[in-house]
Amino acid sequence: MPNKINKVSDDLWIGAKHYGYAPKFKNTISRRGSGFSTGFGTSHIMEDVLSPPPKEVHLDWDGTDTFYNAGYAFVSSTHGDFIDMRVNSTHNRQTLTRFSQFIMLPIFLLTYLTLRLARDDTPWLYLHPVEIGVVIFLLLLCFIEICRPVQTPVRFHHKNQEVYVYHKNALYRIPWKKCEIATMFAPHHVGYGAFSDAYNLNLWLYPKHCVNNNAGDQPVVLNLVTSVNGHADTYLYWEYVRRFMTDGKNAIEGSDEKKPFLYRLTPKSTKFKDRAITGLFATFFFVLLPFISPSQFAIRFNPIKSHWPEEVHKWTGKTVNWH
Repeated sequence: MPNKINKVSDDLWIGAKHYGYAPKFKNTISRRGSGFSTGFGTSHIMEDVLSPPPKEVHLDWDGTDTFYNAGYAFVSSTHGDFIDMRVNSTHNRQTLTRFSQFIMLPIFLLTYLTLRLARDDTPWLYLHPVEIGVVIFLLLLCFIEICRPVQTPVRFHHKNQEVYVYHKNALYRIPWKKCEIATMFAPHHVGYGAFSDAYNLNLWLYPKHCVNNNAGDQPVVLNLVTSVNGHADTYLYWEYVRRFMTDGKNAIEGSDEKKPFLYRLTPKSTKFKDRAITGLFATFFFVLLPFISPSQFAIRFNPIKSHWPEEVHKWTGKTVNWH
């Protein structure tokens, strides 16, 4: 998976065209403050600035349903006046689990089979200390990933034209017209390293928008989504939010469902017989869910979740703490 971004100058990079859009990344270090390090060090932050003002990104899709389904993958819940969008640490919680599945598990199997096929004194049901260590390490990685605290989503409130963020005990109330969002070229991405381009959709949190005095003196970046080997996910997320904040609930489907979005075995519209048959496999499904989708498992079952301060419920007019 080769890099698909072209360097025009030290301060301008052009990404490959994906779904009809080729982003231009410019060095924005002058507006981001100091202390934030990327793959370029502290000298460059290469971004396609999307807001302010809100920039419409034209994406080529087969139809509105395709766009809706893609954007809805990042939604926590929708409530008409506002939508809650999950952040990257919530919906992209799989790096350690995939490392366990595709690297540590093969190492365990190789060690297990080698010892038993090469030696006659090692019973098949006996676990060597090395094997026990690998199994413990494998389970520990999965446990750490699933049990990390689940962050509150970002609340985009169309009626109030505000964005609410609760991040590291700092509460931000950001006017939509002043909300700083950009897609950043991230060559330091740990999943693929230098073998593939990576992009982060970032929401920049400035101290001037913090209302509880828990922010530092420098802006903090909140990663909304990471997209690897193509930038489409960052712009899908952005366009879903922009359309809602610009034109309200009629701009996107499913904008007033008032329920948390969770992956289900079968939709409610499925026939009762099919749902009953699927229900028989539900226990087996949930046992495997941590390995199928660590994010969905954590959202469902992880009890360590951050919750909105009371001020947000007053601003919103509703008490909603879904993740």
